[in-house]
Amino acid sequence: MPTRDGTRPGPATGAGLWFPAPAAPGDCAVRLLCLPYAGGSPVMYRTWDEALADTADVLPVCLPGRAHRWGEPLRHDLHRIADDVAEAAAPLQRDLPLALFGYSLGALLAFEVARRLTRRGRPPLLLVVAACAPPRSREALSPKHTLPDEEFIAVLRQMGATPQAILDDEEMLSLLLPMLRSDFALADRYRRTPGPALSVPVVALAGRDDPEAGPEVMSGWARETHQPLRRLDLDGGHLFIEERRPEVVALVRSALRSAVAHQER
Repeated sequence: MPTRDGTRPGPATGAGLWFPAPAAPGDCAVRLLCLPYAGGSPVMYRTWDEALADTADVLPVCLPGRAHRWGEPLRHDLHRIADDVAEAAAPLQRDLPLALFGYSLGALLAFEVARRLTRRGRPPLLLVVAACAPPRSREALSPKHTLPDEEFIAVLRQMGATPQAILDDEEMLSLLLPMLRSDFALADRYRRTPGPALSVPVVALAGRDDPEAGPEVMSGWARETHQPLRRLDLDGGHLFIEERRPEVVALVRSALRSAVAHQER
Protein backbone atom coordinates (compact mmCIF):
# COMPACT_ATOMS: atom_id res chain seq x y z
CA MET A 1 0.00 0.00 0.00
CA PRO A 2 1.36 3.49 -0.84
CA THR A 3 2.51 5.73 1.99
CA ARG A 4 1.18 9.24 2.59
CA ASP A 5 3.75 10.69 0.18
CA GLY A 6 2.55 8.37 -2.58
CA THR A 7 5.42 5.88 -2.48
CA ARG A 8 5.40 2.22 -1.48
CA PRO A 9 6.92 1.37 1.90
CA GLY A 10 10.08 -0.64 2.21
CA PRO A 11 11.85 -2.38 5.08
CA ALA A 12 13.34 -0.08 7.71
CA THR A 13 16.92 -1.05 7.01
CA GLY A 14 19.19 -1.99 4.13
CA ALA A 15 17.91 -1.44 0.60
CA GLY A 16 14.62 -0.13 1.99
CA LEU A 17 16.40 3.01 3.14
CA TRP A 18 17.09 3.84 -0.51
CA PHE A 19 13.92 2.70 -2.29
CA PRO A 20 10.64 0.85 -1.62
CA ALA A 21 10.25 -2.91 -1.75
CA PRO A 22 10.22 -4.15 -5.37
CA ALA A 23 7.10 -5.65 -6.93
CA ALA A 24 6.92 -9.32 -7.87
CA PRO A 25 8.68 -10.13 -11.19
CA GLY A 26 5.48 -11.21 -12.93
CA ASP A 27 3.94 -7.76 -12.54
CA CYS A 28 6.32 -5.91 -14.89
CA ALA A 29 9.07 -6.33 -17.49
CA VAL A 30 11.68 -3.99 -16.01
CA ARG A 31 12.50 -2.15 -12.81
CA LEU A 32 13.11 1.60 -13.02
CA LEU A 33 15.26 3.26 -10.37
CA CYS A 34 14.49 7.01 -10.28
CA LEU A 35 16.95 9.50 -8.77
CA PRO A 36 15.84 13.03 -7.78
CA TYR A 37 17.00 16.54 -8.57
CA ALA A 38 18.64 18.74 -5.90
CA GLY A 39 16.35 19.06 -2.92
CA GLY A 40 14.08 16.37 -4.36
CA SER A 41 12.57 13.36 -2.63
CA PRO A 42 10.61 10.28 -3.73
CA VAL A 43 7.47 12.42 -3.84
CA MET A 44 8.57 13.86 -7.21
CA TYR A 45 7.91 10.43 -8.70
CA ARG A 46 4.70 9.74 -6.75
CA THR A 47 2.53 9.40 -9.90
CA TRP A 48 4.99 7.35 -11.93
CA ASP A 49 4.21 4.00 -10.34
CA GLU A 50 0.62 4.13 -11.58
CA ALA A 51 1.45 5.86 -14.87
CA LEU A 52 4.04 3.21 -15.79
CA ALA A 53 2.25 0.24 -14.22
CA ASP A 54 1.94 -1.47 -17.61
CA THR A 55 5.68 -1.19 -18.23
CA ALA A 56 7.88 -0.86 -15.15
CA ASP A 57 8.15 -1.28 -11.40
CA VAL A 58 9.09 2.27 -10.38
CA LEU A 59 11.47 2.56 -7.41
CA PRO A 60 12.12 6.20 -6.38
CA VAL A 61 15.44 6.62 -4.59
CA CYS A 62 15.40 8.48 -1.28
CA LEU A 63 18.66 10.23 -0.40
CA PRO A 64 19.62 10.86 3.25
CA GLY A 65 18.15 13.94 4.90
CA ARG A 66 14.67 13.86 3.34
CA ALA A 67 11.32 12.02 3.53
CA HIS A 68 11.65 8.97 5.82
CA ARG A 69 15.41 9.69 6.10
CA TRP A 70 14.94 13.24 7.40
CA GLY A 71 16.88 12.57 10.59
CA GLU A 72 19.97 11.29 8.79
CA PRO A 73 22.91 13.61 8.11
CA LEU A 74 23.30 14.95 4.60
CA ARG A 75 25.98 13.27 2.51
CA HIS A 76 28.84 15.17 0.86
CA ASP A 77 30.39 12.77 -1.66
CA LEU A 78 28.40 11.81 -4.75
CA HIS A 79 30.67 8.86 -5.51
CA ARG A 80 30.05 7.32 -2.09
CA ILE A 81 26.30 7.76 -2.48
CA ALA A 82 26.55 6.00 -5.85
CA ASP A 83 28.49 3.18 -4.18
CA ASP A 84 25.68 2.65 -1.67
CA VAL A 85 22.85 2.92 -4.20
CA ALA A 86 24.57 0.44 -6.53
CA GLU A 87 25.12 -1.96 -3.64
CA ALA A 88 21.44 -1.77 -2.71
CA ALA A 89 20.26 -1.99 -6.33
CA ALA A 90 22.39 -4.94 -7.47
CA PRO A 91 20.03 -7.61 -6.01
CA LEU A 92 17.16 -6.11 -8.03
CA GLN A 93 18.83 -7.46 -11.19
CA ARG A 94 18.52 -11.10 -10.17
CA ASP A 95 15.05 -11.56 -11.66
CA LEU A 96 14.39 -8.49 -13.83
CA PRO A 97 16.43 -6.04 -15.89
CA LEU A 98 17.08 -2.67 -14.25
CA ALA A 99 16.86 0.75 -15.89
CA LEU A 100 17.92 4.09 -14.40
CA PHE A 101 16.35 7.54 -14.65
CA GLY A 102 18.04 10.61 -13.18
CA TYR A 103 17.01 14.25 -13.22
CA SER A 104 19.62 17.03 -12.87
CA LEU A 105 21.73 15.98 -9.85
CA GLY A 106 20.00 12.62 -10.13
CA ALA A 107 21.39 12.17 -13.64
CA LEU A 108 24.96 12.28 -12.33
CA LEU A 109 24.03 9.78 -9.64
CA ALA A 110 22.28 7.51 -12.14
CA PHE A 111 25.34 7.61 -14.41
CA GLU A 112 27.67 6.68 -11.58
CA VAL A 113 25.36 3.88 -10.42
CA ALA A 114 25.31 2.58 -14.01
CA ARG A 115 29.12 2.56 -14.06
CA ARG A 116 29.24 0.59 -10.83
CA LEU A 117 26.66 -1.96 -11.96
CA THR A 118 28.62 -2.35 -15.20
CA ARG A 119 31.81 -3.02 -13.26
CA ARG A 120 29.92 -5.73 -11.37
CA GLY A 121 29.20 -7.41 -14.70
CA ARG A 122 25.48 -6.53 -14.77
CA PRO A 123 25.03 -3.25 -16.68
CA PRO A 124 21.59 -1.66 -16.60
CA LEU A 125 19.20 -2.11 -19.50
CA LEU A 126 18.91 1.64 -20.11
CA LEU A 127 20.05 4.99 -18.71
CA VAL A 128 17.80 8.04 -19.08
CA VAL A 129 19.32 11.37 -18.05
CA ALA A 130 17.56 14.73 -17.94
CA ALA A 131 18.45 18.39 -17.37
CA CYS A 132 22.10 17.80 -16.45
CA ALA A 133 25.37 18.87 -18.05
CA PRO A 134 27.36 15.72 -18.89
CA PRO A 135 30.13 14.40 -16.61
CA ARG A 136 33.06 15.51 -18.75
CA SER A 137 31.94 19.16 -18.83
CA ARG A 138 31.35 19.76 -15.12
CA GLU A 139 34.62 21.62 -14.49
CA ALA A 140 33.47 24.48 -16.72
CA LEU A 141 30.49 25.22 -14.46
CA SER A 142 30.72 27.86 -11.74
CA PRO A 143 30.14 26.53 -8.19
CA LYS A 144 26.93 27.74 -6.59
CA HIS A 145 26.72 26.13 -3.17
CA THR A 146 29.13 28.67 -1.60
CA LEU A 147 27.11 31.75 -2.58
CA PRO A 148 25.53 33.91 0.14
CA ASP A 149 21.88 33.08 0.79
CA GLU A 150 20.45 35.96 -1.23
CA GLU A 151 22.62 35.16 -4.26
CA PHE A 152 22.03 31.43 -3.94
CA ILE A 153 18.26 31.92 -3.89
CA ALA A 154 18.55 34.26 -6.88
CA VAL A 155 20.38 31.50 -8.77
CA LEU A 156 17.65 29.03 -7.86
CA ARG A 157 15.08 31.43 -9.30
CA GLN A 158 17.12 32.16 -12.42
CA MET A 159 17.78 28.49 -13.16
CA GLY A 160 14.26 27.42 -12.34
CA ALA A 161 15.99 24.70 -10.32
CA THR A 162 13.50 24.70 -7.43
CA PRO A 163 9.69 24.62 -7.57
CA GLN A 164 8.23 28.12 -7.34
CA ALA A 165 5.97 27.14 -4.45
CA ILE A 166 9.05 26.49 -2.30
CA LEU A 167 10.80 29.69 -3.36
CA ASP A 168 7.70 31.70 -2.42
CA ASP A 169 7.41 30.12 1.04
CA GLU A 170 10.06 31.73 3.27
CA GLU A 171 9.57 29.26 6.11
CA MET A 172 9.79 26.23 3.84
CA LEU A 173 12.76 27.70 1.97
CA SER A 174 14.72 28.35 5.17
CA LEU A 175 14.06 24.75 6.22
CA LEU A 176 15.22 23.32 2.89
CA LEU A 177 18.14 25.68 2.20
CA PRO A 178 20.78 23.49 3.95
CA MET A 179 19.65 20.47 1.92
CA LEU A 180 19.65 22.45 -1.32
CA ARG A 181 23.16 23.75 -0.63
CA SER A 182 24.36 20.25 0.19
CA ASP A 183 22.87 18.82 -3.00
CA PHE A 184 24.34 21.62 -5.12
CA ALA A 185 27.69 20.91 -3.46
CA LEU A 186 27.45 17.28 -4.57
CA ALA A 187 27.12 18.45 -8.16
CA ASP A 188 29.67 21.28 -7.86
CA ARG A 189 32.35 18.98 -6.43
CA TYR A 190 31.65 16.06 -8.71
CA ARG A 191 34.43 15.02 -11.07
CA ARG A 192 34.25 12.08 -13.41
CA THR A 193 36.83 9.43 -12.54
CA PRO A 194 38.71 7.79 -15.43
CA GLY A 195 36.97 4.89 -17.11
CA PRO A 196 35.35 3.77 -20.35
CA ALA A 197 32.05 4.92 -21.74
CA LEU A 198 29.01 2.80 -20.98
CA SER A 199 27.91 -0.03 -23.24
CA VAL A 200 24.22 0.65 -22.55
CA PRO A 201 21.85 2.91 -24.51
CA VAL A 202 21.50 6.43 -23.14
CA VAL A 203 18.49 8.69 -23.69
CA ALA A 204 18.98 12.39 -22.88
CA LEU A 205 16.00 14.67 -22.20
CA ALA A 206 16.60 18.40 -22.62
CA GLY A 207 14.51 21.48 -21.89
CA ARG A 208 14.73 23.89 -24.82
CA ASP A 209 14.97 26.87 -22.45
CA ASP A 210 17.20 25.28 -19.81
CA PRO A 211 20.00 27.84 -19.16
CA GLU A 212 22.58 25.24 -18.10
CA ALA A 213 21.58 21.95 -19.71
CA GLY A 214 19.79 22.80 -22.93
CA PRO A 215 19.77 20.60 -26.05
CA GLU A 216 23.31 21.42 -27.19
CA VAL A 217 24.77 20.73 -23.75
CA MET A 218 22.81 17.49 -23.36
CA SER A 219 24.30 16.28 -26.65
CA GLY A 220 27.57 15.91 -24.72
CA TRP A 221 26.20 12.75 -23.12
CA ALA A 222 27.08 11.03 -26.40
CA ARG A 223 30.62 10.68 -25.03
CA GLU A 224 29.34 8.48 -22.21
CA THR A 225 27.93 5.64 -24.31
CA HIS A 226 29.28 3.43 -27.09
CA GLN A 227 25.77 3.38 -28.55
CA PRO A 228 24.17 6.26 -30.46
CA LEU A 229 22.77 8.86 -28.05
CA ARG A 230 19.06 9.51 -28.36
CA ARG A 231 18.33 13.13 -27.43
CA LEU A 232 14.76 14.29 -26.97
CA ASP A 233 13.93 17.98 -26.57
CA LEU A 234 10.94 19.33 -24.66
CA ASP A 235 9.51 22.80 -24.18
CA GLY A 236 10.43 24.29 -20.81
CA GLY A 237 13.30 25.32 -18.59
CA HIS A 238 15.40 23.41 -16.10
CA LEU A 239 12.39 21.91 -14.31
CA PHE A 240 10.53 20.88 -17.44
CA ILE A 241 9.64 17.66 -15.60
CA GLU A 242 7.19 19.71 -13.51
CA GLU A 243 5.77 21.50 -16.56
CA ARG A 244 5.67 18.48 -18.90
CA ARG A 245 5.22 15.53 -16.57
CA PRO A 246 2.84 13.46 -18.79
CA GLU A 247 5.11 14.02 -21.79
CA VAL A 248 8.21 13.00 -19.82
CA VAL A 249 6.50 9.85 -18.54
CA ALA A 250 5.38 8.96 -22.07
CA LEU A 251 8.93 9.35 -23.40
CA VAL A 252 10.34 7.23 -20.58
CA ARG A 253 7.71 4.54 -21.22
CA SER A 254 8.60 4.46 -24.91
CA ALA A 255 12.33 4.24 -24.17
CA LEU A 256 11.79 1.42 -21.67
CA ARG A 257 9.64 -0.58 -24.05
CA SER A 258 12.18 -0.18 -26.84
CA ALA A 259 14.99 -1.32 -24.57
CA VAL A 260 13.04 -4.35 -23.37
CA ALA A 261 12.06 -5.29 -26.94
CA HIS A 262 15.67 -4.98 -28.08
CA GLN A 263 16.85 -7.22 -25.24
CA GLU A 264 14.27 -9.89 -26.13
CA ARG A 265 15.37 -10.17 -29.76
